[in-house]
Amino acid sequence: MAYRLSLVFLAFIATSVYAQKPRNHREEALLLAKILREQHVAPKPLNDNFSRQVFAQFTSQLDPDKLYFSAADLQTLAVHETRLDDELSGTGWDFLPQVTTLYRQALVRAERMISQTGETAFTGTVKEYVSFDTVHWPADPAALQAKWRLWLKHQTLQRLVDVRTGYTGPEKEFFTRHESEARQRMTAYELRTVRRILQHPGAFENYVAAQYFQSIAAVFDPHTTYMPVTEMENFLSTLSTEGYYFGITLDENERGDVLITALAPGGPAWKSGEIHASDVLTGLRWDGGDDTSIEGFTLDEANAILADANHRYMEFTVRRQGGVVKKIKLQKEKISLEENYVRSYVLEGKHRMGYIALPDFYTRWDDESEGSRCAGDVANEVMKLRQENVRGLILDIRYNGGGSLMEAVAMAGIFLDEGPLGMLRNRQQDIITLKDIDRGTVYDGPLVLLVNGQSASASEFLAAVLQDYRRAVIAGTRTFGKATAQNFFPLDPTQQQGPSLETIQDGPGFASITTDKIYRVTGGTAQGAGVKPDIVLPEVFDIPGVRESAMPFALPADSILKRTYFRVLPPLPLDSLRTRSRARVGSSATFQHIVKGRRWLADEFHRRDEPVSLLWDALYAREVAMQQQYRALEKSLEQASRVFTVTNGSADRQRLAADDYAKDFNRSWITNLQKDVYVEEAVNILTDMIELSNHAAK
Repeated sequence: MAYRLSLVFLAFIATSVYAQKPRNHREEALLLAKILREQHVAPKPLNDNFSRQVFAQFTSQLDPDKLYFSAADLQTLAVHETRLDDELSGTGWDFLPQVTTLYRQALVRAERMISQTGETAFTGTVKEYVSFDTVHWPADPAALQAKWRLWLKHQTLQRLVDVRTGYTGPEKEFFTRHESEARQRMTAYELRTVRRILQHPGAFENYVAAQYFQSIAAVFDPHTTYMPVTEMENFLSTLSTEGYYFGITLDENERGDVLITALAPGGPAWKSGEIHASDVLTGLRWDGGDDTSIEGFTLDEANAILADANHRYMEFTVRRQGGVVKKIKLQKEKISLEENYVRSYVLEGKHRMGYIALPDFYTRWDDESEGSRCAGDVANEVMKLRQENVRGLILDIRYNGGGSLMEAVAMAGIFLDEGPLGMLRNRQQDIITLKDIDRGTVYDGPLVLLVNGQSASASEFLAAVLQDYRRAVIAGTRTFGKATAQNFFPLDPTQQQGPSLETIQDGPGFASITTDKIYRVTGGTAQGAGVKPDIVLPEVFDIPGVRESAMPFALPADSILKRTYFRVLPPLPLDSLRTRSRARVGSSATFQHIVKGRRWLADEFHRRDEPVSLLWDALYAREVAMQQQYRALEKSLEQASRVFTVTNGSADRQRLAADDYAKDFNRSWITNLQKDVYVEEAVNILTDMIELSNHAAK
């Protein structure tokens, strides 16, 4: 359609929650509901069940930790629980105004409760527990006050754990000496969290309305989202603006944490290899400045610090999934879409191997006929590696959350001759076959594709194609499980063209809507289940509950019966490769530490909703034990590989000779790559493939 921006194939789309000035919220809600019904691949009927889902999603999105509303508050809204479908069909408009008023009152009440609670000292000797129940609402204001006391006490004790790490004084004096400062700090943090909603720069009413619109979109599926105009402007600017940046996109999660949601391919953060999408940004220190905690900072405040022209050098403190804290120093660089975002290295060992890292399936979203694309960049790196006479190739798409579907199609063509690669099906049940129309290949040698649980969308499409054709050995863990594609639609009916920074207008926002389902060339799908690797390698964060299948409103998997003819390649010796890999993994101290760490983390994950003791000694001992587990795991991952040595190809050596900054990052990449146990095993698998092929040829 003319007003589609582009077919996107993303694991996650960051959304903000406000517009710049008051809107006609009723009109925008009706436009959103209409376009969702017209464009979604599996539209939901607007009925009482839909209304209940939106009601539950909206109230939970406004209050994810059940700290603002009481059950008594929500009872006053109960009359609307089955009427939202009527309002979204044009009958009445009472719910959002009533929720907006009630939410403001609840936040003002929470502000008062936090202040009162923070005035009284906590002790660490009373046997009591805090519950992180996010299902049940506190019965009444008294129950809310009690929950706030336990919540703030837990926050204070957690802060004391951080302070305790550097404390050298008498143990008996620690708690009384530091409790007040920790309590005041966390009280201020919770107050800032509440006040930044009440005093939202885009207007409180618009904030609440945008949360409502996002809730309406979310019940269709996890990747259908609402995006206000301001967020769309930010999104487009990240794709088209050239300037000096750290190459980090920030957003906020439901708890108010500043979250790193994307890294600009080729930018400083991406090239460091130390910052990942989904990391929480907890602190900043600019050149000549002091450490600055950004806990409680608004997204605008955090972005303002990063954008400050005076802050060219910055140390970032990030908290990764699982709680590991890292400090990384970065320098701003000029970032442009025309950069080469792909990195390649030569791995010298028993045989010379090539390695390519692809963080994202990037393209020119505003003009897909021109500009830098990842498929072309990968092809260039492959040709450079061929000049180095590599015997095998590793393509690493771990942590690659997706991007352009057309780039994934083109990428497959680098390794396959012409033929069908997969299929799309829309709401009309039309089936489109995605094909590689170019004859020949760029590389036809041994290939290993590295994946993990955060390889999503376009990454999964590529993995499925290479697996179905028997073109590559897929190694790692099961992928994320997202096999849907999204398109952007303006809610403004007068804006028919795809948005750009030049044409975008103030007014109703945009919807990113799931318009197509993606299928393998066999007719199967990666939806929900992901792509199962040919060779499974243990990973710490490979735990239940963190993939597509666990997300609310995830679309169910189905299949296509249409017969698609494709010429499969000769079988790979997968049984022999698995046997050899399993033996190596079983005898690897590093992989055994990973297996142990995964079991421990899975246990922690399953206990995440259990009440936590607020006895200081018990809580501190638990935190120390967790930190010891992380340190032991990190230490096991610090061993340099004895199987290969990382070097640059000749073309890169010439380029790096004239760029000291790039040279520093290159050294960092080589150091990390040298210690990557998964790359080491991929090299071993390639070596096995070469040896088994030589043996079969005799």
